[in-house]
Order: sequence, then C-alpha cells, then structure tokens
Amino acid sequence: MENSNRLKGALSPYLQQHADNPVHWMEWGPEALRIAQRQQRPILLSVGYSACHWCHVMAHESFENSRIAELMNSGFVNIKVDREERPDLDRIYQSAHQLLTGRGGGWPLTVFLDPDTQAPFFAGTYFPPEGRQGMTGFPDLLERIHEIWSTRRDELREQHLQVQQALKAISQPRPADGAGSVQLMAEDLIGRLVARFDRDHGGFGTAPKFPQAPVLALLADISSSAGNPVDDEQASQMLGDTLEAMARFGLRDHLGGGFFRYCVDAAWEIPHFEKMLSDNALLLGLYADAARRWSHPGFERVCQDIAGWLQAEMALDGGGFSASLDADTTDGEGAYYLWKPQAVKQLLDSVQAELISNRYGLDGPPNFEEHSWHLVAARGIDELTRPGMDRERTRRQLDLARANLLAARKERTAPSRDDKLMASWNGLAIESLARSGRLLNRPDWVELASQSLNAVAVRLFGEEPPRSIWRDGRNAQLATLEDHASVLLACLELMRWRFESRWFNLARRLARRIERQFVDEDTGAAYLTALEHEPLVTRPLAFADEATPSGAGLAVLGLLRLGHLCGYPAMLKLADRILKTAAGDMASSPVAHATLIRAGLEAALPPIQVLIGGSAEQARNWQQALGTRHALIVFRIDPDIELEEPPELIKTIQTVARTTAIVCDGLRCLAPAYSLDELNERLPGSP
Repeated sequence: MENSNRLKGALSPYLQQHADNPVHWMEWGPEALRIAQRQQRPILLSVGYSACHWCHVMAHESFENSRIAELMNSGFVNIKVDREERPDLDRIYQSAHQLLTGRGGGWPLTVFLDPDTQAPFFAGTYFPPEGRQGMTGFPDLLERIHEIWSTRRDELREQHLQVQQALKAISQPRPADGAGSVQLMAEDLIGRLVARFDRDHGGFGTAPKFPQAPVLALLADISSSAGNPVDDEQASQMLGDTLEAMARFGLRDHLGGGFFRYCVDAAWEIPHFEKMLSDNALLLGLYADAARRWSHPGFERVCQDIAGWLQAEMALDGGGFSASLDADTTDGEGAYYLWKPQAVKQLLDSVQAELISNRYGLDGPPNFEEHSWHLVAARGIDELTRPGMDRERTRRQLDLARANLLAARKERTAPSRDDKLMASWNGLAIESLARSGRLLNRPDWVELASQSLNAVAVRLFGEEPPRSIWRDGRNAQLATLEDHASVLLACLELMRWRFESRWFNLARRLARRIERQFVDEDTGAAYLTALEHEPLVTRPLAFADEATPSGAGLAVLGLLRLGHLCGYPAMLKLADRILKTAAGDMASSPVAHATLIRAGLEAALPPIQVLIGGSAEQARNWQQALGTRHALIVFRIDPDIELEEPPELIKTIQTVARTTAIVCDGLRCLAPAYSLDELNERLPGSP
C-alpha cells in the first residue's frame, strides 16, 4: 500500500485530478509523514489548486510522465496539497520559498522537506520536463536533490535549521516602537499607492495586473468616511479609475458576468482565465458601494452580472458557492471565452453583429495571440447609438446580442468547476451579497446570502471544532482564523437585514473562538491556525493581506462591530490589543496590511449604530429609511426573538413597549428616540 497513489478518496477536486498519475502521491497527514521519517526520504511537496493553469501544465508534462514519476517514487515521499484546503501549509512554504530563493513564489509550488522536521531545504515553482530558457529540467533537479541528500545530508540539515529559525522569526510580530498612529499609516499607504498608481490604465504597478481588492476596500473606506483625517481626494480618484478600468476591459467577463483572477498586461486587456469565488465576492461589495455612492448605473450592472454569475455557475445544491472555475479546457487556455468575427456574424443578425463588433473591439486586430478576440468594451453605449435608435433601444439590442452569444458559448466545452465549499470565501461572498442587496434594493440577493449562511453554518460550523471545507457530504480541515472572521462578518451583515437568533448566537460563538484559539494570550498576536491545530514547522501570523483580506484584519472588524452591538468593552479591548500587536508590521509594510489599517481606522472612528425595537411594521419602516445611509449600522430587533443570555443593550431595546430607537456612538448611547424625526435629529449629517 505504501507504493501507490492514494488520492482517489481525496475530498479536494484538485487532488483528485492527480489520482491517476503514476506518481505515488499522498495527502499531507500523519501517515505520509511517518512513512517519510521511517524511510528517511525527503518529502517532495507539491502545492497547487484546481484552477491553476501552470499546475495543469506541470502535471501533464511531469506528473503524467512515467520516467519522471519513477524518479519521484524511488527517491522521495510525494505529497500533493490543495492550497485552498491547506492555506496554512501554503503560507509556510511560500515564505520558505522567499527565504530560500530571495523572490516571491507562486503555483505550482515545489518544495523539498527534511523527513524528520518537515523543514524546507530547496524550493521552486514550475519546472519544465527538460531544461530551457535558464530553467532546470525537473528530472535533472530530482537527480541532483537525491544526490545531495544522499551525500551531504548534514550540510542540508545545517542549512534548513537556519531556514526554520528564520520562519519562526517572521512568525513573530515586529516591534511596534515608533509605529505612529493608524492615521499616519493610512497616509503612508496612500502615498505609496500614489507612487505605484497607473494613471493611464488604473490599478497599481505594471504587468501582471491584479485587482488588489483589500487595498481598494481601504481606498473606499477612506474616500467615503466623513470626518476621516486622511486625504480622501486621491483615494477616491484611484479607486474610481481602477473600478472603471476593471469593469471596461478584459478582466471582466462581458457575457457571463464575474471577473477573472488577473490580467497578464498592464492595460487590463488579456486575463489569466480562471475565475475565483474570492475575487468576485470582494469586487461585488466594492462595486455595490461605488454604485450607491456615485449613483453609477454601470457599476450597478457589474453587480447584477456578478450576482447572476454566482447564481448561474457557482451556486451549490443546498446553499453556498463553489470555489473556482478553471482557466483551461480541453480546447486550450481561455478557449471558452474567445471569439472570432466570422463566428459572431453567423450567430447574430446584421444589426446585433455590428453592435457586438463595435462594442467589444472585434472590428480591430485580434488581441489574443494574433488569432482570436477576447471581449473588451472598446466603445461606450453613446458611441454605438445611431440615428433612429435611442440609447435605451441600443442597450436592449446589445443585451439581446450578448444573451445570444452567451447561449452559444454554453455549447462549448466549459471550464471545470472546483465545487468544494470553503468557509472563508463563502463568508466573503455572503457578506458582499447581503450588503449589495441592501444597498441596491435587491432582496433576492439578500435571501440568497441567508440561504448560503445557513448552509455554511450547518456544514462547517455545526460541530466542534468547526471545519474549513465541505464537499459531497464530507467536511475536512480545521477552520482557520480567516474562516471564523469572514463568517462572523457575514452574520453581522445579514443581521442588519433580519436579526435572527441563530446568526447572533453563531457570531458570539465565533468571537469567543477567535479569542481563545487564535489570539496569543501573552502577546496579542493573531495566528492563522488554532491552538488545537496540528503542530507545523511554524505557526503563521495572520496579519498580512494576500489576494484576500487578512484573517486578523477581518477578525478585528468583526470584534469591533459585535462588541458595539452587544456593548461588550472586553471585545473592543481584544480588537485594540490585536491592532497594537500588529502595529509594527502595519507601519513597516502598510500596503500589505491594508485590512488591518481599515480596522484601525474603524476602531478610531466607529460608525454610528442604531438599534430599533417595538412595533414590527413601524420599526421596519424606520429601518428601511436608514438602511442605506453611509457610516450608519442599523439593527431592528423584534421583541419576541429568543436569545441566549442577551446582552444588556439588546435586552433594553427588546423590552420597549412602543417603537423606539437607541443611537450609540461607540460605547456612548443617547436617550431613546420615539419618532423618526426625533431619531434623525440624533444622527450626524441628517437633513
């Protein structure tokens, strides 16, 4: 049994993709680690994910190759890891790659580990089957590693001891001496973003171009917060220009909705074609906030497209959403999304074909590898409107043409879907759907969010300890800080729509677990993994953002909002303690800690909170009147809702006999208001 591929029963679709490899793959776990230790063979750790193009390339070139598989099987214990299932392992060994090579990593991640300690001694990413363009061929690398391990093991162990020490060092918070206030950190971050801002195309830096949603979320907070001491004009411009560019060009799927992972060029024209739930969850919330703030119908259409894509392509039976859609099909990378003008003319009538061609650039040269067209919004609606066809009629014709093309596209070989339910990404999606539905008056989106939260609560948080992944009736992996914090925020957002005891009780349970399992009692450091988690080479901090917001940043936001809702000073103190412990990291690298800076700004200037109780119909009218006001959090609490040990503040509003509102600014609450006019008088900036 030791010499076989063990992935057929894996929960992860990514691992199952490798179940027929001639490589003797195993999942990370006690058995694989024991075998490596007993045989004294190095561990060959390969980390990737289902939608990763270069992971597929290396699998086809090397892991399906019997000669290469023989080298892997004879010299190594081979462990395959889904980074979405094991973000802890991915984060640790991506950091190791940075330490060993001096440059950032990526996927597929290829790391060789000592069998006794799991400490890394060599790391890389993609390796071709034969040496080319300065890259070592994978078979040559395997033979070289085997030789060094066989003849110079003591030297390797001396080296990886240093790597272990370095990994442990970066898993400790930086000293906060001289860190300054969170406002100064935010100003520093804005200055750094201005220096990197692409004034021609929006976004930050050059190719490849990523959305950087955590940074955009901070810009949104800064540019729309009344009383914020940070300069908001530059933040507003960078945010608006970037959202416009991403919506208009190739990062967006103009037919099926949703956004791709990133673009390979600086002008946002050609994407890497995978679609991730996490990116779309974050961008949905950003576009909804921007649509409401700027009364921007184009941004509202973006939200409609994302929500439609979530429902049509990502929704799971029973609630929740799948993780991703692949970049590749059997027809090649991106083939599902590409067009040629002749095909468009055959599918559409002459009017629609001309509209599509002019709108999406098919009347110009091909933009994908000189033979195909990826759709970008080359012209605006006004430029397409001709005499005798007004703007709305033009849009209707264009929408009909898009629907016809989408129907034809669905006849193609579709990208595969990774249908695992992930707690963290679903939490982000649920929060954004609920907020977008509230802001844009789409109760159907909020209802979809509530169904999804109920599914996540049962499938992943219905046991102790909670789990991170669910698929086909099975769950796996202990929930991380990101899982806990994103679902906590989802509960709080949905309670602004309907205050349900199950969501409130879950929110309090999550907050208690964050305090007991993820925040160090002595230092205040917030870690990705729980205390009850298996011991690893190091325990990674959860301070820094990646493509998604940091677990610590989300946790602080959740603790602040739940602390104010319940009137719990201890919860607010815990949030403040995490911020103080992270201050050194935030100050030294503000762009990488945008979510914690967001949380710090909210701690310094919390939004006004309104609790409404009493007569259901009148209280609902008050809630609707205030529900979309910026920097205002409104909860309507029915008198008959049953809560376990309700906090005093909530108990007060539950027991009122007439419709009543209590306005709280931080922990200071004003006298009750008994009419909507009286309530408005207590709110800042009221008309």
